[in-house]
Amino acid sequence: DSVIESAYRQNIVVLLAPLYLGYDCKDEGWCAEVKIASVSDLYSWGKYVGERYRKFNNIIWLIGGDTDPSPVKDKVLSMVKGIREKDTIHLFSAHNQPETMAVTTWPDDPWLSVNNVYSYDSAIYINYRKAYACKQVLPYFQIESAYENEHNSTPQELRSYAYWAILSGAMGHVFGNCPVWHFGAVPAWCNTNDWKNEMNNYGSVSMDFLQRLFRSRSWHSLIPDFDNCIITSGYGKWGTKDHVSVALTSDANTLIAYLPSKRSIMVDMGKIHGSKVKCWWYNTSDGKATEIGIYSTSGKATFTPGSAGDWVLVIDNVDAN
Repeated sequence: DSVIESAYRQNIVVLLAPLYLGYDCKDEGWCAEVKIASVSDLYSWGKYVGERYRKFNNIIWLIGGDTDPSPVKDKVLSMVKGIREKDTIHLFSAHNQPETMAVTTWPDDPWLSVNNVYSYDSAIYINYRKAYACKQVLPYFQIESAYENEHNSTPQELRSYAYWAILSGAMGHVFGNCPVWHFGAVPAWCNTNDWKNEMNNYGSVSMDFLQRLFRSRSWHSLIPDFDNCIITSGYGKWGTKDHVSVALTSDANTLIAYLPSKRSIMVDMGKIHGSKVKCWWYNTSDGKATEIGIYSTSGKATFTPGSAGDWVLVIDNVDAN
């Protein structure tokens, strides 16, 4: 309870797992205990935690726990029923097995209110597009992908998973670091247990740069351009990890594009409102913005970053200030 309260004071939303089953329903979680317990036991547990945690304003219930819950699905649903009997306030999402969405295991379940993507695909934006286009229309976020200091991840790759998410219609992205996720309890996992210093590693810092950028613009109104109508060349090949993601706000006042590597891109300037636009390069590795200049919104324009690395292009309608 104190951890959730502390998170609230820092404006942090907690994904609260009331019945963490554990990877592959083995010994990481409580799957064995759930198999032994009765449906009634789980219903009582749901009512208990539902009543206890409905008072907290910063939780989203996270059902499951890194696994396919099918072996104990009836009992998990009984717990959900118990929670909802006591807590009619909070949202629900689900954490299933890798390479799935929350809706994969729980299609059309009325209690599921937030979808998510769990994937280690290097071109994870393919899964983001599936979540955005899902017939079961729900907001979604990226719940898990490669972590810092794991899976041979690079700083650029970690940034791309996050920028691709927001520019593909996601409402958020979960960043992971080893040993932060286990607080140094398993040093063999990534050969270090100094989780406090890891809070200042490049991954965490670059996520700060990401939120500064998107909070400076109307990120929640961004509409992904999956069909390459805005960037007409230079967007790269779909299905590779070098693909450009771009989105335009619903009022067409701001365009944001993420370039995983240096290249020239051509933008159809007529897609952006106003007679003039101000253009910027945003450096994802240090959080610095550089003004490119004022452009007309007639015709097309080509943009090329000044140096290697991954970059964000931001174009704003000058009249929107």
